[in-house]
Amino acid sequence: MTSPSSRPKLLFYVPGLVDGGAERLWACLASAFHARGYPVIFVQDFEAADNSHNLAAAIPVHTLGTGHVRGIRRLAALLKAEQPAVALAAVAGSNLKLMLAIALARVKTAPVLTCHGFNEWQTGVLSLATFLALPVLSRNSARVVAVSDGLRHALVSRWGASPAKTIALANPVFFPPAAPVPSRDEIAARPPVILAAGRLTAGKDFATLIRAMALLKCRDANLVILGKGPARAALEGEISRLGLKGRVELAGYAAHPWRHFETARVFACSSRSESFGNAIVEAMAHGLSVVATACDGPREILVDGRFGRIVPIGDTARLAHALDAALSAPDDPVFLRQRAEAFSFAARVPIYEDLIAEVVKEHSLDTTAHNHALPRVRPGMAQ
Repeated sequence: MTSPSSRPKLLFYVPGLVDGGAERLWACLASAFHARGYPVIFVQDFEAADNSHNLAAAIPVHTLGTGHVRGIRRLAALLKAEQPAVALAAVAGSNLKLMLAIALARVKTAPVLTCHGFNEWQTGVLSLATFLALPVLSRNSARVVAVSDGLRHALVSRWGASPAKTIALANPVFFPPAAPVPSRDEIAARPPVILAAGRLTAGKDFATLIRAMALLKCRDANLVILGKGPARAALEGEISRLGLKGRVELAGYAAHPWRHFETARVFACSSRSESFGNAIVEAMAHGLSVVATACDGPREILVDGRFGRIVPIGDTARLAHALDAALSAPDDPVFLRQRAEAFSFAARVPIYEDLIAEVVKEHSLDTTAHNHALPRVRPGMAQ
């Protein structure tokens, strides 16, 4: 590990600190590196309050403003002025803008690009352009980080990302280290509350989860969904149609969701596509049994059912059956917490720190040697 005086300057870039898992991760990860003594700069396109509290107050924040062309120019000027050793971008369009800004600034900053979802390319023209350009962007980056093995496979096989530069690196997931781990009996004694969390979008498929509530044998079970998004009105309509008012609550975005984990009995993930699943890890850290659909991220976190129940995507009846089983027979909370610890900041930030050290070392080598250097094999999701 390098001494504080020799630690490289890092730049973290994200569109804005909105209510998303990638945005929360970037704020928490930047703060973690700052706490470890790294000089850190944080860059955003626009201001948002949802995850700003997760960013250490001492970290300088630069807001580029609206307009992609103007933003790229301002980012290039910032790169020239600050000369960070490594710049890390999150969310698809930011990866492309960072690469263009580095080229415009002609700085030696090493770019680390990160992808956090299978469907990021659908979020706008710039995001689509980023994925289409991955063959070129990945070869000219220091690394492309995918948050799961499944996502890495998609980036390489579908989008043409360089296999040599693209790695799978599971998210560090923040949860209070002192969060108490309840006993199985304590979990079973709680009211039958099912908790879910995520953006209210079609991809999270909360509609199937709500329909599963109508099929539960446990008729006094309630569902709390944390999050906000464009599908709220449609979900409210489904709740009303099924006569579930009073049993299903759309509770909005929770900046500090811990009290919900401390009162629920089961956590549910009904997604049609999920590259990782931060909330699944948070739930396991609090000892909650997990029922999840067979998406890549949940399957890797749960090790194909070893640490939770996995059901087919979109299967309302199987989802309801698994929720009933989890409500009546909770898994061992200590066992679940041990799995969650594998994704904690204490376990995962040092792996990110090793990545930064590798990138800095490679970037200091001759250009030809750097272009032929292969990254070290990195721990996979299940390890």
